[in-house]
Amino acid sequence: MCLNDSMSFVTGIANDMGYEHIFAEQIANWAEPGDVVIGISGSGNSANVINAFRVARKRGATTIAMTGFKGGRSATEADLCIVVPCDKMVMVEDFHVMIAHMVADELKKLVQNRNDLKG
Repeated sequence: MCLNDSMSFVTGIANDMGYEHIFAEQIANWAEPGDVVIGISGSGNSANVINAFRVARKRGATTIAMTGFKGGRSATEADLCIVVPCDKMVMVEDFHVMIAHMVADELKKLVQNRNDLKG
């Protein structure tokens, strides 16, 4: 589930509660024990991602952060933090896309119980 797909949810929560709650509020309603919550923040300090991790942990979900620079606060808030050690945001974002593609490919192999997928 992508928590930024519904602009109605995002803008409604941002208008009523503040932008820093746009993900946490959704996670509070939908996350269950055993879920995995992935947050992406170039700096690792985005309040909306940090708050989401805190709520996710309370709900029994595992949290994974993808960050850049030195990891920011996400490095200690997430259960696992993948840090792209670079101080150029555009490069950090490019690596995040690459990592997401690699993870998606591996998940596809697992779900389909196949190792012969070429792409």
